Amino acid sequence: SGRALSFEFELLGGYRLNYRAGQYVNVTLPVGPVLFQRCYSLSSAPHEHRYTLTVQKTSGGRVSGYLKQQLKVGDKFFIDHPQGDFVLPERHPEDQRYVMVAGGIGIVPIYSLIKDLLTRNPDTDIQLVYASRSLEQAVFLKHLEKMANKHPGFSLRTQYTRRFDMSHDPYRRLNGDKIISRLIDPGNALIYLCGPSGLLNQSHRSFTALGVPAGKIYQENFSAAPKSSLFEQLKPHSLSFMPSSPIHGRLSHLRQPQVETVLASANRGGILLPQNCTNGSCGSCKLQVKSGSVLAIEPNGLTMEQAAAGYILPCVSYPCESLLVKLPSQR
Repeated sequence: SGRALSFEFELLGGYRLNYRAGQYVNVTLPVGPVLFQRCYSLSSAPHEHRYTLTVQKTSGGRVSGYLKQQLKVGDKFFIDHPQGDFVLPERHPEDQRYVMVAGGIGIVPIYSLIKDLLTRNPDTDIQLVYASRSLEQAVFLKHLEKMANKHPGFSLRTQYTRRFDMSHDPYRRLNGDKIISRLIDPGNALIYLCGPSGLLNQSHRSFTALGVPAGKIYQENFSAAPKSSLFEQLKPHSLSFMPSSPIHGRLSHLRQPQVETVLASANRGGILLPQNCTNGSCGSCKLQVKSGSVLAIEPNGLTMEQAAAGYILPCVSYPCESLLVKLPSQR
């Protein structure tokens, strides 16, 4: 719906994914020599015999844009083990009452939680308040409406924050008090919140003021995902630097003494590379890779097109293997 896309994937080699509803995986997408990474919540539920991710294209979102526009059937990517504490209680979760608040793409893990709960107990008491920009951009809306019609204990309350001309309307925005006014006895439920940080903070304050203890409020913050475990697996590697032309020198070799960026190793070895911001923003240190691959830390300014053409930003790139790069032309 709108700018969101769900896609199904399978694990190679007969592996199975052991996860809990509400968890996410770190997706590593290889493009040229660069491994791009983003965290995405699973929109499938553990009882379903398939694995799905739901991705929303964000402004300037390279990975989400690639997944939505260029990913083809049969393409491969890597995932880490499922992570996250935005999950149901371990003991008899189907016997609890729930209030869930979702904003925008924050509906994804909540959708997984609801499917899991209603499979365990079709009569689970769940109140969902779901805020979206418009009817067209409300992800899973038709599925949620069908579930609400089928399960009397599940109630769905929607809120659209833009007018028909798609301009912002501050009066349509949800805040904590508006949310509570639309709920029945919210102080006597487990609270699950997922969405933009402003909505989360306001909701959390309102539920706390209502007397809900902190231990009964769960929230998922997409912007605070931990680093991939791939970073923990990195090792020092050999780096080779090829001159821009034979008249500008010869091949230079060095061995990383520790896990560090390509730029840090070059500086340590006395190899001069263009550099300005050193945090992946300006692109002045861009180099072309002739062989090998790197893991890039986020955020950075490298485009998918540049990566596909073999370029990296050495200031935010960690070698995954022996690396051969071509030095830029001397001016």
